[in-house]
Amino acid sequence: MNLVDRLKRERETCCHELDKVRAEVNVQIAMRGEGDVSARRAAGREATRLKLDAKAIKQRIAQVDKAIKLFGPIVPSINRRLDIVHYHYDNWLEVSEKGTYSARLVDRWGGDGYINAIKYNAEVIAFLQNMHALCDTLPYIMNLYFRVIDLENRSIGWNGRTFPQLVAAAVQNGEAELADRLTKFSEHPRFVELQSIVNSAKHKHLIPVFYKNSSAYFGELDGEWKASEIDVHQFMLEVDDVLLSEVQDMLRIASEWSSS
Repeated sequence: MNLVDRLKRERETCCHELDKVRAEVNVQIAMRGEGDVSARRAAGREATRLKLDAKAIKQRIAQVDKAIKLFGPIVPSINRRLDIVHYHYDNWLEVSEKGTYSARLVDRWGGDGYINAIKYNAEVIAFLQNMHALCDTLPYIMNLYFRVIDLENRSIGWNGRTFPQLVAAAVQNGEAELADRLTKFSEHPRFVELQSIVNSAKHKHLIPVFYKNSSAYFGELDGEWKASEIDVHQFMLEVDDVLLSEVQDMLRIASEWSSS
């Protein structure tokens, strides 16, 4: 059962609960005209409590409706993003296989091995940025179902403020396997490096690429102007083979939870 169907089923359940509560409110209101003073007061208090319950259920229905609406553009967006990821990865493979990444040594900047090959750098950063965006889709989708964080919150993600809430909600709702996989993914060394490279490019500066020992390496992630030990070719292959496969698998799990 996919996520939208689960949300619709949840809405249906809420509507049934609301009907039952409303019926009980009417019963209690009728009882206010019967019995002694104590019994009438008790019926009045119960009617008030039930009205509050009904209000809470209506608010829950409104949140489910909002989640269903927000989920609408997600699937086509993910498919487009996957196409973009594959497009830039294929372009990078073509450029890399031709050896263009090394550029000409006379074109390097500062004589320290910096690669001044625009197309190579462009395909690398475009692939990684779109891959990172796909990864960031996972916590957002989780929250549409669990709704433990305000749906308008722009900080929903792998951070220490929101991610633990999503993991806890998954466990509480019987999705321990998904919670475990998400946690392991968030700690995967390549994902941590992917976050560092993309967040630096987004908020601070592009991570440079250097050429040494006949291979391309990312610069130090702390901003130091020298090559790190992160081989670009190996990194790109692992992101595509390992991280992308894991993201696609978890997206399937997240959108096709069993109905049990």
